[in-house]
Amino acid sequence: MDLKNKTLLLMGGGAYAKGLKKYKDEKGFKMIAVGRDADTPLSRIADEFYQINTQDVDAVSKLVEEKKIDGIFVGSSEVNIDPAIKVAERTGTRFYTDRQQWDLISNKAKFKEFSRKNNVPVVPEFRLTKELKEEDLEKLVFPIMIKPVDSSGARGLYVCYTKEDLLKNYSEALKWSASGEIIVEKLITDSDEVFFYYTMQDGNYSLSAAFTKHKVISGSEYVDATLPIFHMYPCKYVPEFLRDVDPGVKAMFKEMGLKNGVIMLQGFVNNKGEFCFFESGFRMGGEQMYILTDYQWGINSLEMMVNYALTGSMADFDIREKDDARFKYPCCNYYVSLKSGVIKEMNGIEEVEKMPEVLNVTVMSQPGDVIPETNALERCCLRIHVVGETKEKLAKALEKISATLRIISTEGEEMQIEHLTFERCLDAIERS
Repeated sequence: MDLKNKTLLLMGGGAYAKGLKKYKDEKGFKMIAVGRDADTPLSRIADEFYQINTQDVDAVSKLVEEKKIDGIFVGSSEVNIDPAIKVAERTGTRFYTDRQQWDLISNKAKFKEFSRKNNVPVVPEFRLTKELKEEDLEKLVFPIMIKPVDSSGARGLYVCYTKEDLLKNYSEALKWSASGEIIVEKLITDSDEVFFYYTMQDGNYSLSAAFTKHKVISGSEYVDATLPIFHMYPCKYVPEFLRDVDPGVKAMFKEMGLKNGVIMLQGFVNNKGEFCFFESGFRMGGEQMYILTDYQWGINSLEMMVNYALTGSMADFDIREKDDARFKYPCCNYYVSLKSGVIKEMNGIEEVEKMPEVLNVTVMSQPGDVIPETNALERCCLRIHVVGETKEKLAKALEKISATLRIISTEGEEMQIEHLTFERCLDAIERS
C-alpha cells in the first residue's frame, strides 16, 4: 500500500512508538504528534511535535487544517477517542469511528443492552441507582462486581462480598465514571475469562485472536480479582465460540454499522462451554496483540489502523484469507505486576529483550515511579510478548524471564508480586 505523501496525526499511542516508527520508516509517511509533554515516546519518533493538549479540540482542529492531515491515530487510550471524533467531525479528517458508534460501544450498560437484543449472551446484572435504595439492595445476590459504565484499564472495579463492601466502595467506583453511572454484575468465579478480537474490513469481520486471562496470585482478593499476569494464546474455546457465538456477534456488528477497525469482546466461559460477555472495546488493545498475530500469520492491526487513517482502506488484500485465531504456536502477553512502593531500580530488561523467545518488551514504568495500592493496570511495569515452539518451551522461557528481572524498591525489596515457576506457567498454558 502506497502511503508516501500522507500525514498521520498522533493523539496518543505511546506504547506503539516502536511499531509506528518501524512502519513509518518502511512506508515513508509523515507523522505529527500532539501532547502536553514535550519529551515522550511519540514526540521522539514524530517528524513534528506540537505541545497541544489532546483534549483541546479547537487547537487540534486548527493544526489538522493547517498541516493538511489525512487521518488520526489514538492508540488504546479511550480518553483521546472523544476529542478525535470531534476533530474528525469538524475537519473531515479520517477517523475509524463516529459519535453514534462510540457512545454505544464504550458504555458497558448500552453495549449489554444491545447484545441482549441481538442474542449475544451477557453477564447477569442488578439494578442499582445512586440513591442505593433499600428495596434494590435487598435484591442483590452477593458476591457482586461493581464498575463504572465508561471506564477502562480495570479502573474503578470493586468486588463486593457483603452489603458493607458495596456501601464502602460505591462512591470510589463513581469517581472513575465521567457519566456518573455504575453497573452492578454477578461476580463470576467459576469460569475462565476470555477475550476475542475481530478485524473489520469494509463491513467484513474476521476473528484475529483469542486469549484466556490468568490473574496474578498475591493473596489479596482485592488485587487477585482483576489484575492480569498472563494473556495466553491460543484460546481453547475458539471452536465453540465460532460455532455458538460468532454468527450473532457478526450480525450485531452489522446492525451497529461497523465497517473498519478492530474490536474486542470480553467475557467468561464455564466448563459447559457457555459464554457470557460484559464489555466491548472498539479500539486498539493495550496488550498489543498485533505483535503476536504478526508473528503467527503476518496480520498486523497496528499497520492496518494506520492504513485506514491515511487511505480509508485497512489493507490491499482480503484480511479474512489470512486471519486465524487458532495460532500455530503457544504464546502469551506476560504482565509484570509490582507490589506497592517506589521503584529504585529495574534490572534485567536488556537481557530479557535478547532472549530468542521474546518478541517485544514494553516498559510501562520507570525508576522513581510510585506503584499505588490498586487493582488496576498501574501496577504493571512491563508487558512482555513471549512465544514458544511448544508449551514446555514457553513455560521455561517465562520462568527464565521472571528470574532474570530484578525490580527493586527504595526500601531495597524485590517488587514483583509473583515470581514464576515452570509448574505455574505450564499449568496456565495447559488450561488456556
